[in-house]
Amino acid sequence: MTKNIKKITVQVPASIANLGPGFDIFAIAISDLYDSVTIEKTNNNRIELKVSGIKADSISEELEENTAGVVAEILSREFSLNDGFRIHLKKGIPHSLGLGSSGASAAGTAYALNQLYKLNLSEIDLISFASQGEAAISGSVHIDNVSASIFGGFILVQSYNPIIVHKIQPPQNLKMCVVIPKVPVHEKKTAFARKILPREVILEQLVHNVGHASSFIYGMTTGKIDIMKDSMSDVIVEEFRSKLIPGYEIVKEYAKKLNTNVAICGSGPSIVSFFDREKEAYTVLNALKEGFRNAGIQSSGFITRPDIGIRIVHL
Repeated sequence: MTKNIKKITVQVPASIANLGPGFDIFAIAISDLYDSVTIEKTNNNRIELKVSGIKADSISEELEENTAGVVAEILSREFSLNDGFRIHLKKGIPHSLGLGSSGASAAGTAYALNQLYKLNLSEIDLISFASQGEAAISGSVHIDNVSASIFGGFILVQSYNPIIVHKIQPPQNLKMCVVIPKVPVHEKKTAFARKILPREVILEQLVHNVGHASSFIYGMTTGKIDIMKDSMSDVIVEEFRSKLIPGYEIVKEYAKKLNTNVAICGSGPSIVSFFDREKEAYTVLNALKEGFRNAGIQSSGFITRPDIGIRIVHL
């Protein structure tokens, strides 16, 4: 990029983390749900943030209370971006549903500022700055969602310090069924969902999760989606987070009757299942919604597929 640009817009995909046994290390970018981040240079020596789109009235425009604003302030200080700029965050990813909404906002802001000001940040740098925005809001660093939004495809986090992530191209025929129950969520959902987790685990639980996580990666790299479905089993985190999703156990039984499996999307309450045939995915989508309905819970859902990651849509 050689021209001196004044304005940029990027599109950032939603993402689903954990996928069963991969707590804080698995994530996949999904299509159909996107945030749009537009940043324009100004001459007023300050950072401005405007939020529009889905549930915009419930999202703070205070810089320190928004992942996009936090990332903008950090990068502005780090690189002395003193001329000022305006951020327009158009939300297409509903927040507080476990679909990587805050991570997408943070990732999009880091990426757009890097392009706009030619900061020459590496992909690892982008992940680091974006995750700082996530940490400021959720109370802890997790790089799974932001990595998936930036890289696209399936992400495996090898290490947090130093940051080492690997991108794996998902099978071309992979489909995902996402169901979103309409249930109450904690005001600071992600932080609360992490707080309730155990500090210690039983050795047998660790063996189970490591084995299933390894099998999931094997299925992902070989294109064996049935193995991926069978491997979406978590005996550590799900026990605690499933209690925050009324009807989850009923819905899980519905999935088993159809020879498939479900996992909580990130900290929930959305759930996800994997398929290789779209017709099968719609059958399961309707069954899972029926399961929630029988538990007295309304829900919505959609079928999606892996996304290629963040991209520039306007300069």
